[in-house]
Amino acid sequence: MFSAGLLFRLLLIVYLARVKPMMMVWGVNEAGAIARWIVTTHAFASPFHDATGPTAWLAPIYPMIVAVSFVLFGIQTLSAAMAMATFNAVCSALTGVVVYLLAKQLASEKAATIAGWLWELSPSVAMMPFILWDTSLSALALSLALLQTLRLMAGESRSWGICGGSWGVAALLNPALCAPFPLIAILLARRGKLKAVGIMTGLVLLSILPWTLRNHAVLHKWIPIRSNGLTEVYFANCGFETHPLGNSMEYQRLGEAEFTSRTSQKLFNFVGSHPFMMLRASFLRAPRFWVNPFDLWQMPWMIAILTLLGMLVTWRDSRLLAECLLVVLAVYPLIYYFSQVVSRYRHPIDPVMYALAGVALSRFRS
Repeated sequence: MFSAGLLFRLLLIVYLARVKPMMMVWGVNEAGAIARWIVTTHAFASPFHDATGPTAWLAPIYPMIVAVSFVLFGIQTLSAAMAMATFNAVCSALTGVVVYLLAKQLASEKAATIAGWLWELSPSVAMMPFILWDTSLSALALSLALLQTLRLMAGESRSWGICGGSWGVAALLNPALCAPFPLIAILLARRGKLKAVGIMTGLVLLSILPWTLRNHAVLHKWIPIRSNGLTEVYFANCGFETHPLGNSMEYQRLGEAEFTSRTSQKLFNFVGSHPFMMLRASFLRAPRFWVNPFDLWQMPWMIAILTLLGMLVTWRDSRLLAECLLVVLAVYPLIYYFSQVVSRYRHPIDPVMYALAGVALSRFRS
């Protein structure tokens, strides 16, 4: 299953690199810009043009991986882009194995086989590694953390430390991945697993502590992982005129810490004066997140329907596991409802949907 999925993705990468060569140019890719600074000056510095200061615009893990590809294949070269696309393809194919294990945990070997092959051979999924972002790695990280959690809930594992560490790594890759963790911890605490929840929570906090201390040292603000959360919400609702990729140069002039503080204050002022305007925009984004996100590739509508059916089946079989999955599907998208909805932002929870689709199809006859 893994080999077939990897071969499919590599063939797509070769084809897409020929028909869409501009997609393999680093251009304004923020992870690539930070990785360039890591290689050339050994500093996690600005992802934008004409800026040189330290940054926490992105979480640390993926830019550091990109920096390794720059060391091996050249800074912001086509070879480095192909290397990262290949790395993403491996992560995506490995996610198919985790989807298999998730569906097996939820239902049966039959459900696992269906879900795994659905993931590995889905064109909309197989094209994601072509995007030079953390998208494929984020899907792998979240699905692994969730698999560990489901096994603990089912009483099949006692590796609370490994589970907490996996959530911590996911947070350092993309903090949105860890958004469901507090509610999952509450579900576990309600089951009397207070000591285990304490261990998991402690390891998550311990994982992000060094990066938080680094951010305070260089930016002089308490920033747990990323600095631009509220800033992205401002751009989506108030306009991109001051975005650092543009020509306003406000970010470059003020520095990241001051820029994000001022932008956050502008957002609060906007919400205070136009509260219903932002809520209306968010309500419109929510269905588009699931049905028609803005990007090159959209999820097949059948997967969405099968996800609902699979959730109903799982709820009947194990309410605890279904509640955990429901928390992930409900909480993770919230930040994007208030900012932007594109398919690569939804992709990290796609493994959950494909696992549930496999569960639904395995019960189709009955």
